[in-house]
Amino acid sequence: MMNLLYYKKNNQLIYNALIIILMLCKFNNTSAQEMKFIKKDSSFVIVAEPMNVYEGIYEKGKPYQGYFKEEDQELFTVDYYENGIKKYNYSIDVLQMLQNDEFEGGYKLKLDIKSIYRDGEIYSGAKHHRLKDMVLVEQYQEGKRTGFYYDTFAMHYYNRVSFKIEKDTIHIVSVQNQGYKIKIFQKNNLILSELYRNDSLQIRVQNIDIKASKFPTNSFVQIYEKFKITKGIAYQNYDETGQAYDEARELMQVFNKLEIDKSKDYTDVFDRLLKNIISATEIENEPVYQTMIAEFISDQEGNIKDGICFFNDSKNSYYRIFNNSKVVNEEKVSLDDFQKIFFSYIEKKYSDTD
Repeated sequence: MMNLLYYKKNNQLIYNALIIILMLCKFNNTSAQEMKFIKKDSSFVIVAEPMNVYEGIYEKGKPYQGYFKEEDQELFTVDYYENGIKKYNYSIDVLQMLQNDEFEGGYKLKLDIKSIYRDGEIYSGAKHHRLKDMVLVEQYQEGKRTGFYYDTFAMHYYNRVSFKIEKDTIHIVSVQNQGYKIKIFQKNNLILSELYRNDSLQIRVQNIDIKASKFPTNSFVQIYEKFKITKGIAYQNYDETGQAYDEARELMQVFNKLEIDKSKDYTDVFDRLLKNIISATEIENEPVYQTMIAEFISDQEGNIKDGICFFNDSKNSYYRIFNNSKVVNEEKVSLDDFQKIFFSYIEKKYSDTD
């Protein structure tokens, strides 16, 4: 009798142990499945690696191996992972697709641009930013940014504005403004920005050397002091009819926001443009110039022709008013008191021309 009870009790213990083992196996198998799963996608085709279906393996809820679509929307990019590390990004050129009429309903996106990741960042290729009403794409070659462009979308409207550095010059063009372009470069340590129509110069803006004896010729010049730093900028306008404002509004918006007077060199202009677009910041609406030094028109030799200018030599500080290259008024004055004189002169000058 005792042996029978012992036998039944022992069998019960073995049975319970087997149940526990089976439950643990089932739990581990379920956990493994939850930690690792495959997602399939057939909404795109990678031109260099065509497949009917692309697979991406997730491990612990994160992309681990294969192809992963960035977002489930009309325009997207696809990342390729190996062992949990981003290796490549595949994308499209929107302008090229529009030109090829490839945005019809049900059409698979043909991803034909391959970009290379290094340390989690685009090293060579295209880096995409999705902004309000636009897509901005930075272009890289071996870790160096060589250009960027943004595509703007609206009802029955599309435009691309491209920024590219070639041979120490920034080139800016717009799809909507055919025949127009902007060039930004350095000459004699000064930054120049120029707007062209069919290779004919329309407008030039440049910062100036305030210590030079001559100014840019036939220019509208402003000199000012801000944060205790004296700067100057000169404008040359050959577009007397304002044709560029009518025909190239998109490029003129960019041209008028070039902060060359705040930039160290042409690459700094490039970086400021990109930063302002990504952060959607505009040039502040506060007065641009804190303390005015001068505003005048220069003649063909670079001398002051018409306008007003404050001077400060070792003995005195004074201002002069010029008319037709002649000094018509001169008085001693401090820089602070000159501000009232300056703005009264400007107000009268422009009211007389109305």
